[in-house]
Amino acid sequence: MKLRFAIVATLLSVVGLGACRDPLELEARIETTIDTLSVFAISGTPPGYPNALTITGRQTLPISAFGGFDVAFDIDDSNRAVVHAARRVISTGGFVPTVGLQIVPGTFETVMAAPLTGYKVDSSVVVSEGQVVVLEAQHNGTGDLCTFAISPNVYAKISIDTVFAATRTIKFRLGTDLNCGFRSFAPGIPTS
Repeated sequence: MKLRFAIVATLLSVVGLGACRDPLELEARIETTIDTLSVFAISGTPPGYPNALTITGRQTLPISAFGGFDVAFDIDDSNRAVVHAARRVISTGGFVPTVGLQIVPGTFETVMAAPLTGYKVDSSVVVSEGQVVVLEAQHNGTGDLCTFAISPNVYAKISIDTVFAATRTIKFRLGTDLNCGFRSFAPGIPTS
């Protein structure tokens, strides 16, 4: 009888402790990352050059009519970088995510979280060297990273380091948080 009572008491304690946790609470599992990448401008370079970025792959690639990228890059007449959401470059394709863009104050090192609001959805922004743009990219398509997540968005920050007008290239730093719904760019596994 005492053994049975002890087992029931233990089970109730475990269930009780588990009840204190919100079952819908998001839990991050992927560490934030920082990369330095280079990309070619859309204009003034041959087709097939890498001029787009996929956040989830953390890599540059050529623009494809089938999609598969989040943003594409160009250089304007004043030698500033232009970041285009994928839907500004192509409108149809297998995977063309909805992407919001926002230039934020601060440096790459001081921008530690993505803003809650203020994104220009499926637009373009002109970014000078040193400026930071935050991306909010919806990744909940079939088989995508956030298909079954409560929040469909992943976040990234880009800082334009150098625009090379002569070679039509842009060097930038990329910080990513690939945990669906999390906005933190702090090192490690996010808590928010």
